[in-house]
Order: sequence, then C-alpha cells, then structure tokens
Amino acid sequence: MTSVQNRRLQLSGNKFKAILIALTVILISSCGGTKRVSRPDQKVMTPTVKDNDKSVKKGSSAIDTIFWTEVDRTRDYDKRIEDIDLEKRDSYKVSLLIPFEVAGSREDDYHDPDSKLGRMIQYYSGLKLALTQLETENINLDVEVFDAESGNFDQKLQKSRNADVIIGPRNRDQLSITANYGKNNEIPVISPWLSSSSVAKDNPFYIQLIPSVRDHYARIVEHVKNKYQDEQVFLLGRKKNKDLASMRYIQRLAAAMNNDNNDRPFNEFYVDEDSLRVGEEAFDNIFFEDTTSVFILPNYSFSEDEDFVYNCVRKMSGEKGLKDVVVYGMPILLESDKIKFEHYANLNMHICRSSYVDREDPMIREFKALYFENYNDFPTEEAYKGYDMMMYVGRNMFNYGKRFHYFLDKYESSLLQTVFNVQKVFRDDGASDDFSEIQYHQNKHLYILAFKDYHFRKE
Repeated sequence: MTSVQNRRLQLSGNKFKAILIALTVILISSCGGTKRVSRPDQKVMTPTVKDNDKSVKKGSSAIDTIFWTEVDRTRDYDKRIEDIDLEKRDSYKVSLLIPFEVAGSREDDYHDPDSKLGRMIQYYSGLKLALTQLETENINLDVEVFDAESGNFDQKLQKSRNADVIIGPRNRDQLSITANYGKNNEIPVISPWLSSSSVAKDNPFYIQLIPSVRDHYARIVEHVKNKYQDEQVFLLGRKKNKDLASMRYIQRLAAAMNNDNNDRPFNEFYVDEDSLRVGEEAFDNIFFEDTTSVFILPNYSFSEDEDFVYNCVRKMSGEKGLKDVVVYGMPILLESDKIKFEHYANLNMHICRSSYVDREDPMIREFKALYFENYNDFPTEEAYKGYDMMMYVGRNMFNYGKRFHYFLDKYESSLLQTVFNVQKVFRDDGASDDFSEIQYHQNKHLYILAFKDYHFRKE
C-alpha cells in the first residue's frame, strides 16, 4: 500500500524509471503512510446546468481547456433520494485496488506499455494527473493505493474498511469479494475494468463503469437497424452454446423493434471452424451482389474467441472480392493484435466500444502535452481512462458526499475518452426509485466507431 503523492514525477532515461522505483519499493511493502490533500477554503462545486439540456463548467486546471460536460436529467428528484444523509465532508478516503502484479512481473514489463504492468502504470499515471486537477478544484481526497494482485488480498481489503469508496480490483473473484464487502459495510465499490452481472446482483453499492455485453449488443442492433434492412443482416457464430445464446438475444432485440411476429428478423450463418483454417471458402459465397452485406460478430472473449474472430475477418476479407461488406463487432476487433488495418478497411469495420480517444481534439492534445511534461512519455489509452475515472469519482463525491452513488444518474459526464451515463439497474427492470429494488449501477454509454480514412471515428 502507498499513498498518492501530489507532486509531479519528472522522468529521465528509461521512460518509467521513477514509477518503477515507486512501485517496486513501496507497493510490495504491506502498507505505508497516507498523505492527505487538504485545503482550508472549501467551496461547493455547483455544476452549471440547464434542465434537460447541456452546458459546460470549466475548472481552473493545468489543462485549462478541458471541460466537464453535464446533462441534468431531472428537475424534481425523488423525495426519498433528497432525504438521504449525504454525509458531506471536507475530505474523502479512497482505496485504490489496482492490479499492478508487481511481484510477478519482469523488469521489461515496466517499460512495455502493452504489458499488464505497463498498462496499469499508464492508468495510474493518468489517475495521478486527475488528482492534481481535483486539488485545484478544492476537492480533497485521502488516497491509499494497493497492489491488488501481489500479496494477501484479504489483508488489503481489511485496510480499506474506513474508505468512503473502493476502486477496483480487476480479478473477477477479488471483485466479487470486494463488492460483497462494500455492500455489507455500505461502501460504494467502483469497477472500472470489469462488467459482470453475477458480481452485481442485488448490490446498490456496486458501480460498473464498463457497459455490459448486452448493452453492446443493443447499441449494435440499434445502429444496424437505423441504416440497413433486416434482410441485409447476417448473424455469425459457431454452433456452440455461448454463440447460440448471443445470437438468440440479438434476434430478440431486433424483433422487439419490429411490429411483425417474426422472431428471427436477421439471417443466421453458422461458421465451420475447420473451413476457416483449411477450406477454400468459409462463407459459401453468401455476399449480396447488388446491395451491402452486413455481418454482426457477437464474440467478445479473448480467451475463447480471439482466434475465431481473427479467422472470420481474415477469410471474409479474402472471399468477398469487390462486393460491399460491413462488419459490426465487439471491442475485441480493435483490441486484438492479430487484426490488421487492411481487415478494418476491406470490411468497412464498425466496432461498439465505450471509449474513444480523438487524437485531433484540442483537449486530447493538451493532455498529451501535460502527460509528457510530467512523465517524459506519451499517454496510451489507459492513461486517459485513469484520468477520466478519477475525475468522475472525485467530482461526484464532492457534489453529493459519501452517498454519491445514488445520484450518478442525475448527470451525464463527458471527459477525455468516454461519456459516463451511469444508470440504476432495477431488479424488475422497472422505473421505481425504491432503493431495495436497485441491483447495481451501470454505465450505459457506448460509441459506434467506423473505420474511415485509415482511422476509427465516432458515428
């Protein structure tokens, strides 16, 4: 455990040298002191909002053009929520359970932004910049950082017992334990890396910042049906239970948008995996000659689906010839190293994803410059994610106190790489604000990214 230091890390030589020293020396130790960020003058940060409209609040920040966009969803919030004791304080305790896994890492991992440790270092570095920004906004956080995947996890969790919010971990088993711990002790638990309905069950103190797989499917179906006819669309999958379940769910979503009784509005095509590897043709020339053929690949798991997804797009890219094809799919299409730019371009790829970094955006350019100034390195997407997560949590705690999680659906917050549109998920899928019916809180925002002019862009 360590505390977040509120000074800039100036790096020279190896790009992560200073962070390497901090992590290897401090994180492996069982615990350390915390440094409290405090300011004598406390002012309530009141967002500038209009009812059901967008407006902007600009903070006095080192990145002085970064805005926090908020959308007020309701004017008269439910009285039961108004009656909550917000427990507002001058400072809030934050426990960060970050999966550095220092003990199991090699020295090269510190310098490789694509390694697990390298990604977490980037995330942590972006998070630290957010804490510096929050400090300028008089938002005071007492932060303790734990390496969740090195040492005794239960001991680390027990040291979080006085926290006002727990962030992480990423390991599914650890997250389930943490979510239950938060529920039993009435501590909000933020999951920034994992979305799991089994972890989230009947837990109003649990907040998932990653949209669910079903949310991804719903966004894809919505986009497809707004642009194409059902007859143009093929669902791709294997005759395996997981693929079949995904296809059935997508068909139900599509059918619900129609007024007819057809319960399978999209075509279905079952891919023979042997034909992907050795066959001359895997798709039996199913491409339309005179109109666009639209394919939906619902597969999302790296451990189970990466080879299948890669072989599908590789074979389809070769078999389609000059025919017009559009492929919709999950984040794995962008995140897999196996899929190349020629596949994106040749298949007019559309990917559903919760994050997007627009390199041409002036705010992104300023963050990139600030990150380089502090760390002598350029940020990856993980750095933007860490920054956004900490800004979102810190500002909401400042506005709404320890019970901030009940108010997350009041505002939609747009930051560097995503929009946080966190909604309550109820046991009966109803619209009640009865706290006993809240299963968990879930971010619902998703982009459709289309590959155009050698870049993915928001549609």
